[in-house]
Amino acid sequence: MREPHAVGPNCHIRQFRHTDFGDAMSPLVLADHFVMTGPTFEVHPHAGMSAVTVLFESTHGWMSSHDSVHNDHRIEPGDLHWTLAGRGIVHTQQPEGANARLDGLQLFVNLPKQLKRIDPATMLIRADDVPVIESRGVRLRVLAGLLGGKISPLPTPEPILIVDGELDADAYANLPLPAGWNLWLYARDGHLKVHEPGAPENDVELPSGAAMAISAEIEGSVELRASASEVKPAIRFVAIAGPAINEPIVQKGPFVMNSHEEIEQIIADYQAGRFGTVTPFTLHPGRTE
Repeated sequence: MREPHAVGPNCHIRQFRHTDFGDAMSPLVLADHFVMTGPTFEVHPHAGMSAVTVLFESTHGWMSSHDSVHNDHRIEPGDLHWTLAGRGIVHTQQPEGANARLDGLQLFVNLPKQLKRIDPATMLIRADDVPVIESRGVRLRVLAGLLGGKISPLPTPEPILIVDGELDADAYANLPLPAGWNLWLYARDGHLKVHEPGAPENDVELPSGAAMAISAEIEGSVELRASASEVKPAIRFVAIAGPAINEPIVQKGPFVMNSHEEIEQIIADYQAGRFGTVTPFTLHPGRTE
């Protein structure tokens, strides 16, 4: 299990980096499970990737988001917010509301070389618009991509599947995994049993708070169940899958490029003010746009 650590006085994160999983986490570069109760991250830049925020339904309060492409967003429990950084963006996201306790994920999703310089944009999908697959003991929220005939309305720069899932102790779910795709699995609350395509009969036990990555050389599916040792009535997990980006990764903080020279150019662009600026918030607390 990966233990959380403090980031300032108001936030704890459990962090997973692409270097923890070889090449099998791609297109993900980083995943942070955060619990935030107060201001943590001031205005900051991103480039060469997408910064994605998922607020779990257990969140209390909401998150305000403001950026240099002049979008104000109110991110509420169950929502997903996608910041397509491309050639460069600056933004800030802060907890709002009385006794706010934001429980969520922050994801760095890589962009292939041909998309690293596209224009930045931000998108929000509301919890009410997220397709849900429900059957006996199974609830799967399809935040992005296609699963079981359900298609998320979120447009993404590259194909990706993001699922916020819940399984009862006697239930199971199958996630298809196309050839050339990677799957990152995170047992966020409860122990998960994972059966990989083409793996021996022994299943992988994924403890609560741990993550694993699977690469598919041929098309298959991954079966997920609650572990036999699990005593909770239901377990919660996150599954993120997408085509592997087989390119060099050079990361410097919020910048993800293919070479050190590109990182230096991105830093120069940011310091020259080419990412734009964030103006004061215009989002009224009562609005939900």
